[in-house]
Amino acid sequence: MTKLLSKNFLSPILIGLAVWIAGGSPVRANPTNSESTGTSPQSTTTQSVAAPAALKVNNSIATTVSTEPTAEQINQATEATEIKPGDWAYQTLQALNTKYSCADAPTGNRTLSREEFATSLNGCIQSIEQLVARKPRKFLKKRRVAPAPEVVTPPPVAPEMAPPPPAPVQPPAPPEVSQQDLDQLKQLVQSFNTELQGVDARIQSLDAKLAALKAQSFSTTTKLVGEAIFAVTGLAGGPNSASRNTIFSDRVRLNFRSSFTGKDLLLVRLQSRNSNSFAGTASGTNMTRLGFEGSEENATTIQRLQYQLPLAATTKVFIESVGSEFNDNYYTFNPEHQAAGTGAVTRFGRFNPVYRLSAEGAGIGVDHKFSPNLGLVLSYAVPKVGGVETVNNPLTTATGSNGLFNGSNVLFSQLTLKPSDDVNLGLIYAHSYTTNGSGISGATGSTIANNPFNGSPTSANHYSLAASVNLSKDLILSAWGGLTQAQRETAAGGKADIWNYAVTLAAKDFGSKGSTLGFVVGMQPKLTSNTGITTRVDSSTGLHLETFYKYKVSDNLYITPGLLMLTNPEHNSANPTEYLGTIRTTFVF
Repeated sequence: MTKLLSKNFLSPILIGLAVWIAGGSPVRANPTNSESTGTSPQSTTTQSVAAPAALKVNNSIATTVSTEPTAEQINQATEATEIKPGDWAYQTLQALNTKYSCADAPTGNRTLSREEFATSLNGCIQSIEQLVARKPRKFLKKRRVAPAPEVVTPPPVAPEMAPPPPAPVQPPAPPEVSQQDLDQLKQLVQSFNTELQGVDARIQSLDAKLAALKAQSFSTTTKLVGEAIFAVTGLAGGPNSASRNTIFSDRVRLNFRSSFTGKDLLLVRLQSRNSNSFAGTASGTNMTRLGFEGSEENATTIQRLQYQLPLAATTKVFIESVGSEFNDNYYTFNPEHQAAGTGAVTRFGRFNPVYRLSAEGAGIGVDHKFSPNLGLVLSYAVPKVGGVETVNNPLTTATGSNGLFNGSNVLFSQLTLKPSDDVNLGLIYAHSYTTNGSGISGATGSTIANNPFNGSPTSANHYSLAASVNLSKDLILSAWGGLTQAQRETAAGGKADIWNYAVTLAAKDFGSKGSTLGFVVGMQPKLTSNTGITTRVDSSTGLHLETFYKYKVSDNLYITPGLLMLTNPEHNSANPTEYLGTIRTTFVF
């Protein structure tokens, strides 16, 4: 009923019906002399209904305004352009508000336009409609049960009884709507019928807009998602132990996320870091690299610029001019280890090295879901070479060709199978070409596994199998194995085989909610055969043994101690075991 009274053709009928239900019988009011007063025909046909004897009428309103307005007052209310505090309509509405606590009632003594007055009147109509429609509650009587026969026992000592609780205070009953008040309201509705229809139209329009906003809600406001990592790291064992130091380093990322349709995403990432690597002279191998390391001496750069858009409900496109990382866009089958700030502490422990072939360059990719259990990824990227972008270089230089198609590039594909909710399987194939022969193994593993032909242009086919299984609600087992077949693209020719594998285990909510205990056992990329340069072959096998514990302090703070034991670094048994330890503190905001 909240809007019916505001409609011209339903309001009188509805009010009359409410009066008839209340027990009154409508009768014609005392006729007024339309000729002497000059009232309109509408005023002379206005009806008034006598209050039935059964109603409890509160006549306090009668002390403020007349219960039967004159024809002159009604005509004034109908034709006036402004409603003043002394007018009959103004006083009537204020009196109704005093009695029934109407919503949006006028306050003070400010002159109102007809539209403003109609808005207040509409609120009072709704309040009184609710009172008229209210029905008394029906209470069910409890069924009496015959008491059990009394057992005669000696009377116990009467314990001290606590005073009974005070009876709950019942809220006052809502006032009953009197017949005089309904007549007054009917006159107001007739006098302001046009304006009430306008109020109702505006409310319906606002309701429609609100429903549309709820159904299509999105924000074009850019949202900031940030991460700051502070780490204390030390290395023990291996060569050059006397010249090494424990370091304190950081990495800060600010991600600005914007949407223009509610379904697309523009991502701009600013990065500052000074986490120098232990690789090189400190440890003598890339195998000790941290998962978040890298240094520009805390200079701030645009590390990533990406636009995501859906071609369909099951197809998403990624376009990146810088910072392309396959592991950020696609599933890596190592969910609890993959994040640099909250996962494994080492570079190799996070995921299969094949996901690093894009090397933070430029790229485009498509992720399509044939069904919830079957998906396919296709992506093309132009990686950085030696940390330098080549996609934007139009020239062929002494180090090789550049540009979008003539320089280093990677074609990446991944087929994802999900036979059940707890099992994920992946088949991964990638083809890469690099102008200087480096980065074949994603800057993990031995030195020669990343550059098997000592700087010659090299192409490679990468084959990988991956799986992730939920052993229980909180226990996840993941594994991968990969083979890279590289070929030297010079007249001398030559082929090389490079292998890597890992098994990981994650215990979620270990020790506390949100904390994770993780393990990694594997072999970083190892060059096993090389027909191009027979001397560039790894002679032994080194194992990567890692553990970490991510402790959740709060939703925005994680502390992760981690330890790596590396046997036979560089896959060379002549190198002593190395130990890398770090305490990583991650702030998320």
